[in-house]
Amino acid sequence: MRRCFTALAIFFVFMLSAGAVRAETLKIGSLPAADSVILHVAADEGLFAARGLEVEIVPFQSALELGAAMRAGELAGHFGDLLNVLMQNERGARQAVIATTTHSSPEQRCFALAVSPKRAGELKGLADMKGTDTAMSGSTIIDYLLWRMSGQEKLPESWLNMREVRQIPVRLQMLLGGMTDSALLPEPLATMVETRGARTVWDDTGLDEPLAVIALRAGHLKLEVVEPFRAALREAARRIDADPEKYRALMVEKGLLPKAAAASYKMVRFDLFGTPDGMPPLPTREDMERVEGWMMSRGMLKSSPAYEEIIFPMQSGDERP
Repeated sequence: MRRCFTALAIFFVFMLSAGAVRAETLKIGSLPAADSVILHVAADEGLFAARGLEVEIVPFQSALELGAAMRAGELAGHFGDLLNVLMQNERGARQAVIATTTHSSPEQRCFALAVSPKRAGELKGLADMKGTDTAMSGSTIIDYLLWRMSGQEKLPESWLNMREVRQIPVRLQMLLGGMTDSALLPEPLATMVETRGARTVWDDTGLDEPLAVIALRAGHLKLEVVEPFRAALREAARRIDADPEKYRALMVEKGLLPKAAAASYKMVRFDLFGTPDGMPPLPTREDMERVEGWMMSRGMLKSSPAYEEIIFPMQSGDERP
């Protein structure tokens, strides 16, 4: 009898422990970007929960704050870009990309270089802009895309005078007020400034670049977490693509879309790439090597990690320690 009781006690302890593991809440840090709507839809419409995951979306206003929370171990993962993933990984917050939410496409603009309404009449293209000021943020995706723009347009990197303005709202006000000649802005802000008289002189539609990703910390990089997480994202993407107007108001509510741009903004799409799962493709080895090379040239990385350390392998049975 005593042995039976002991066995039952062990069984119940095991079951309670297993339940606790399954019930762990995955806190995912997010930024106020248009494509992060995919996370909100997956959480708010119960798509994570339906697949056995408890996910809480934690909003941040800056990548710096989000990165600090990741390094402090406060988050299970985050929405961001490949630059952030590489920097955080090198600084001790081991993680890997499990999904791409935005990839440049000829059919969808994600970033644009906008000329201030005060100078839109005279600065009609990049050829007119030698020596003019552009508000930007160094060592970020904005800095990287300005470098990509220079290469694509065969311009020296010194063509524009880079003015360091870390906060996007300040950058926006400087552009609209004529305190800077131009600024590289993400959507939907690029659309908003166009409605206020700004002129777009370049955008990312000619690039082939993964622009926003979702990454999980090393402890959560297991197929039993990654596969249902990705499945929930796929379903969220399918719903948004099927009825984009339904989610326009949600984006305004979540602070992802300014009211001033809501009517004119071309809704984000996820199914433009012909992938089997209907999502933007994961970063390729070439993508990662290009980003790493740029970061190392800027002193942002000390070493170049292996592709397999940064991009989660989707083969069955594979997981990260």
